[in-house]
Amino acid sequence: MAFDKSEVAAALDDNVEVIRSYLEDDGYFVERYQDAFRRLPKMGDASDLRSDLSSSSYPGALPTDRFDSADSLVIHHEASDSWDSHEAVNDWARDLLMDVPMLAVDGSEIPPTKQFNIPLAYVQAAWCLNHHSPEGRLERGREGRLLDPMDVTRSGGEDGDDEYRFVDSSLVGLERYEHEANLLIDKIEYLAERHGGGAFERKPVVLYDGPLVASFANPRRPEIRNRYLSAISELIAASQHHRIPLVGYIAGTNAIELSKMTRLLLQDELGADRTIPDARVLSGMMSPWGDSTVPFLCRRDGSVDALTATYRGEEYDFSHEIHFSYLKVPPGEGLDRLEFPGWLLDTDGPSGYESLYEYVLDVIRAEAGVGRGYPEVLQQADTDAVLDQRDRQQFLRLLQKWAETNDVPLEWDAKALSKELRRR
Repeated sequence: MAFDKSEVAAALDDNVEVIRSYLEDDGYFVERYQDAFRRLPKMGDASDLRSDLSSSSYPGALPTDRFDSADSLVIHHEASDSWDSHEAVNDWARDLLMDVPMLAVDGSEIPPTKQFNIPLAYVQAAWCLNHHSPEGRLERGREGRLLDPMDVTRSGGEDGDDEYRFVDSSLVGLERYEHEANLLIDKIEYLAERHGGGAFERKPVVLYDGPLVASFANPRRPEIRNRYLSAISELIAASQHHRIPLVGYIAGTNAIELSKMTRLLLQDELGADRTIPDARVLSGMMSPWGDSTVPFLCRRDGSVDALTATYRGEEYDFSHEIHFSYLKVPPGEGLDRLEFPGWLLDTDGPSGYESLYEYVLDVIRAEAGVGRGYPEVLQQADTDAVLDQRDRQQFLRLLQKWAETNDVPLEWDAKALSKELRRR
C-alpha cells in the first residue's frame, strides 16, 4: 500500500496543541538560558569556574583561558556588518581563501547483499583537495574496499566460536568509519610533506565531516566501541604529530555541553529546568552572519577520556584536549559545531591571527560562506563519495558476472528475488 498522506495529516491535526505547547515551553527555557549565558563572563574567571565544576567528572564543558578576555560567549564577526548580498560574502571569502589548501573526506557504503547466499558489502571514501588557487586547481579521488563475509558477519555461538555466524549490518558502518579515518591520515601525511617541502605557502586545513568526540559509539559492544575510538584517536594524533589542523564539522548540532555546564554552575536557578541544545540558546544571541563562540573544552562523557593513541611510536592522550566552538552561517537559524584539538589554540597563527585556531576558524567560515551555509569542499567530497541505488544495482550485476566467470556457486535468495521482481 502507498504512503497514506491523509492519515498522517489527521494525526498532526490531532496533536497540534501538544506540539505548539512544546515549542512555547521551549521558548521560555531558551530565554532563561540566554540570560544565564550572558551572565557567565561576570561569574568569575576560567579557573574559578573550573573549580566550581570540579566535583563533576563530566560537566559538559569547561572554560578555557580565552574565556578570561571575553565579555561575551559570542564573538561578533565585524566584517559581515557591511554585507548586503551573497556577492559580498563571496568577495570576502575569495580573498581570504586564496592559496589555502583545504581538504575534506567523506564516505558511503553498499550494505551487505541479502539477495545472494553470500554476504558482501562495499565501502567508499572520496577526498577533495581545493588549493583555492587563481587557476582553480582541484584534486579529487576515490578509494573503495570490498568487505568479505568475515568483515560483515559475527559469531552467534554462545562460546564465541564461528560455528554459526550472522550478518551484522552495523559492521559496515564501522568499516566505512575506519576507511575514512585511514584515508584522512594518508592525506594529512601527504599535506605535511608538501607543506614542509615548500609546495604550500599557507597552512593547509583538513575538514572531517563529523565529530571528533565519538559519543555515538558508547552504546556499541565494547570491541566495536574501541575500534571507533581507536580510529578517531589515531586521526587526531596524526594531525597533532604533523601539525596539520584538523576540524570536525557538525552541521545542525543538538549538543548540550554549554547548557549542561551552565545548569551545574547555576543549580539553584536552573536545576529544575530541562537542558536546551546549545545552538537553540546561542542562535538568538548572534548576528545574522559569521558570529562564533569562545572555545570551550569538551567534557561530555567517557568517550572523551578514551581518546588515546600511539602514532609513529609516540603516545597521545586527548582526554583533555578536544575543544569546540559554534559558528553561525546562513541560511537557517541553526548553528554548526566545530571540534578541534587544543594544540590549535596554543600555536601561533599566521600574520593577523592570534593563534592557529583563529586562522582555521576564519578559513572555515569563508568556505562555508562560499558553500552557502555548508563548506564547499565537504559538499564536493560528499558528491564524489555517494553510492546511490544505481551503483548498488551495478554492484549486484558485477557480483553475478564475477561468480559466473569464476564458477562460484552464487544463488539468489528466493524472498529477495521476489522483492526485486515486484519493485522493478
